[in-house]
Amino acid sequence: MLREDIEFKSAFTVSQKPFKAKLDQNESPYDLPDDTKAYLLERVREVSWNRYPQPLTYSNVKERFAAEIGVEPERVALTFGGDQTILSAFLIAGGPGRKAIIFEPTYPMFRHYAVATGTDADVVVLGENYRPSPEHFLGKGYHIVTFVSPNNPTGNLVDEDVVKAALETGALVFVDEAYYPFARTSVWDRFKDYPNLMVGRSLSKSMLAGMRMGYVLSSEKVINAVDHMNFAPYNLTHVHLVLFNEYGVIKPHLNRGAETVIRERERITEFLRDRGLNPFPSRANFVMFKTEGHRELYEFLADSGVRIRDVSGLPGLSNHLRVTVGLPEENDLFMQAVDRWLESKG
Repeated sequence: MLREDIEFKSAFTVSQKPFKAKLDQNESPYDLPDDTKAYLLERVREVSWNRYPQPLTYSNVKERFAAEIGVEPERVALTFGGDQTILSAFLIAGGPGRKAIIFEPTYPMFRHYAVATGTDADVVVLGENYRPSPEHFLGKGYHIVTFVSPNNPTGNLVDEDVVKAALETGALVFVDEAYYPFARTSVWDRFKDYPNLMVGRSLSKSMLAGMRMGYVLSSEKVINAVDHMNFAPYNLTHVHLVLFNEYGVIKPHLNRGAETVIRERERITEFLRDRGLNPFPSRANFVMFKTEGHRELYEFLADSGVRIRDVSGLPGLSNHLRVTVGLPEENDLFMQAVDRWLESKG
């Protein structure tokens, strides 16, 4: 009855231990203010819940959202979360008989969607530095070349010259920029005139994880294909469309939260460096670091009420942990617990 080419396992899970600081899922530590939520909920109340979203509404919302992010509306597609941006790339350019390249360690949904769409994917394990090179894809006949910038969990940006080399092969080049709000730089700015560039972004990392909102930037041809395969606007709810439409109200809160996260990211990095815990420079809202006692530290933190992520099971990583940047007081709890662990080691 079920496909034999897939090993069906439990869904993606995280620790369920009680916590004082939840620093394991790359979420924003900040929520929208109550008065902003009240305003947005009133806008949701005004729409007809018994009616499907309409194409004209989608078009109008796209136009307003595009103006807020400074692009032409015909070059934007609105999606159900950042994951749907990745799936869209495989739906429009992958499939049986077509080839993709995925660089790991990275977000597991790339490999997942390659399997789901029957795309033949070559997986290149780069290890802790995540440095794709043109030699990995030139002359290989790929239909999709994927990058994540900043990459999760390594936190670094992809070299733009490598992206350019991929674009010049003619493949669909998908760049996941889910952490763009914290990097403040984008391949879109340099390469938006390439018709085969497809940038996927998420609003989950900067404050709206619970709302599952993402968007694609690309050429009009690619955007039309994405909207077609997602059956836009029926991939979205009225709640999504209201929030996209009111992005101008939401955006200042996201920007302020991101500014604080960037400052705290540097504080955490300096702390880990001073303790000899080998942090990797990050342009995202998390910091990856490594220590020989990674599992012991992970359990010590969990028992102290500080949840971070053990990423040592990802390809190319062995003793690495990742901490999401939280509220300043949550980050203090993390650092205090790390110090207690180090003291216990003598």
